[in-house]
Amino acid sequence: MKTKLIALAAIIVVLFSLGFRIIHPENGLSSAMGSAKSSVVLYKHAGEYAVGSKVVVEVAGQGKQTGIVKSATQDTVDVDTRVAFVRVKQSEVLGKLIVVVPFFGTIFGIVGL
Repeated sequence: MKTKLIALAAIIVVLFSLGFRIIHPENGLSSAMGSAKSSVVLYKHAGEYAVGSKVVVEVAGQGKQTGIVKSATQDTVDVDTRVAFVRVKQSEVLGKLIVVVPFFGTIFGIVGL
Protein backbone atom coordinates (compact mmCIF):
# COMPACT_ATOMS: atom_id res chain seq x y z
CA MET A 1 0.00 0.00 0.00
CA LYS A 2 2.80 2.40 0.91
CA THR A 3 4.58 1.77 -2.40
CA LYS A 4 1.41 2.49 -4.36
CA LEU A 5 0.95 5.82 -2.58
CA ILE A 6 4.57 6.78 -3.24
CA ALA A 7 4.19 5.82 -6.93
CA LEU A 8 0.97 7.86 -7.20
CA ALA A 9 2.66 10.87 -5.57
CA ALA A 10 5.61 10.55 -7.97
CA ILE A 11 3.28 10.42 -10.99
CA ILE A 12 1.44 13.53 -9.75
CA VAL A 13 4.73 15.42 -9.26
CA VAL A 14 5.93 14.49 -12.77
CA LEU A 15 2.62 15.51 -14.39
CA PHE A 16 2.60 18.80 -12.44
CA SER A 17 6.17 19.57 -13.52
CA LEU A 18 5.19 18.90 -17.15
CA GLY A 19 2.46 21.56 -16.92
CA PHE A 20 -0.62 19.44 -16.30
CA ARG A 21 -3.16 20.80 -13.80
CA ILE A 22 -6.38 19.54 -12.20
CA ILE A 23 -9.42 21.69 -11.38
CA HIS A 24 -13.02 21.36 -10.32
CA PRO A 25 -14.90 23.62 -12.79
CA GLU A 26 -17.74 25.89 -11.70
CA ASN A 27 -19.68 25.38 -14.93
CA GLY A 28 -19.33 24.55 -18.59
CA LEU A 29 -19.54 21.58 -20.90
CA SER A 30 -21.43 18.54 -19.74
CA SER A 31 -21.03 14.93 -20.77
CA ALA A 32 -23.19 11.82 -20.76
CA MET A 33 -21.79 11.13 -17.29
CA GLY A 34 -22.95 14.45 -15.80
CA SER A 35 -22.40 18.17 -15.56
CA ALA A 36 -19.11 20.02 -15.29
CA LYS A 37 -19.85 20.74 -11.62
CA SER A 38 -19.79 17.02 -10.87
CA SER A 39 -16.48 16.46 -12.67
CA VAL A 40 -12.77 17.00 -12.21
CA VAL A 41 -10.80 18.19 -15.25
CA LEU A 42 -7.19 17.59 -16.28
CA TYR A 43 -5.78 20.32 -18.54
CA LYS A 44 -2.47 21.61 -19.88
CA HIS A 45 -1.52 25.16 -20.84
CA ALA A 46 -0.89 25.67 -24.54
CA GLY A 47 0.39 28.65 -26.47
CA GLU A 48 -2.35 28.87 -29.07
CA TYR A 49 -6.00 27.86 -29.08
CA ALA A 50 -7.62 26.92 -32.38
CA VAL A 51 -11.30 26.97 -33.27
CA GLY A 52 -12.91 23.77 -32.00
CA SER A 53 -10.44 23.22 -29.15
CA LYS A 54 -11.91 22.28 -25.78
CA VAL A 55 -10.45 24.60 -23.16
CA VAL A 56 -10.62 25.66 -19.53
CA VAL A 57 -11.15 29.42 -19.00
CA GLU A 58 -11.29 31.77 -16.04
CA VAL A 59 -14.45 33.89 -16.42
CA ALA A 60 -14.49 37.03 -14.25
CA GLY A 61 -16.99 36.63 -11.43
CA GLN A 62 -18.03 33.14 -12.57
CA GLY A 63 -14.97 31.01 -11.85
CA LYS A 64 -13.30 28.35 -13.95
CA GLN A 65 -15.36 26.89 -16.77
CA THR A 66 -14.93 24.42 -19.61
CA GLY A 67 -15.89 25.30 -23.17
CA ILE A 68 -15.22 25.09 -26.88
CA VAL A 69 -13.31 27.80 -28.76
CA LYS A 70 -15.53 29.39 -31.43
CA SER A 71 -13.06 32.05 -32.60
CA ALA A 72 -9.62 33.28 -31.57
CA THR A 73 -7.43 36.32 -32.16
CA GLN A 74 -4.06 37.31 -30.71
CA ASP A 75 -5.79 39.14 -27.84
CA THR A 76 -9.09 37.36 -27.20
CA VAL A 77 -10.80 33.99 -27.43
CA ASP A 78 -14.56 33.46 -27.85
CA VAL A 79 -15.68 30.39 -25.90
CA ASP A 80 -19.03 28.59 -25.84
CA THR A 81 -19.46 27.17 -22.32
CA ARG A 82 -22.98 25.84 -23.08
CA VAL A 83 -24.23 28.20 -20.37
CA ALA A 84 -23.05 31.37 -22.10
CA PHE A 85 -20.95 32.61 -24.98
CA VAL A 86 -18.02 34.48 -23.42
CA ARG A 87 -15.11 36.50 -24.76
CA VAL A 88 -11.99 36.23 -22.61
CA LYS A 89 -8.42 37.45 -22.94
CA GLN A 90 -5.81 34.94 -24.08
CA SER A 91 -4.32 35.14 -20.56
CA GLU A 92 -7.63 33.96 -19.06
CA VAL A 93 -7.50 30.70 -21.01
CA LEU A 94 -5.95 28.28 -18.53
CA GLY A 95 -5.29 25.50 -21.03
CA LYS A 96 -6.53 22.75 -23.31
CA LEU A 97 -8.89 20.19 -21.84
CA ILE A 98 -7.24 16.76 -21.70
CA VAL A 99 -9.51 14.52 -19.59
CA VAL A 100 -12.81 14.90 -17.76
CA VAL A 101 -13.22 12.59 -14.75
CA PRO A 102 -16.93 12.41 -13.84
CA PHE A 103 -18.35 12.26 -10.29
CA PHE A 104 -15.17 13.24 -8.39
CA GLY A 105 -16.23 16.89 -8.56
CA THR A 106 -19.17 16.08 -6.32
CA ILE A 107 -16.74 14.94 -3.61
CA PHE A 108 -14.66 18.12 -4.01
CA GLY A 109 -17.85 20.18 -3.78
CA ILE A 110 -18.83 18.55 -0.51
CA VAL A 111 -15.48 19.38 1.12
CA GLY A 112 -15.51 22.92 -0.31
CA LEU A 113 -12.82 22.77 -3.03
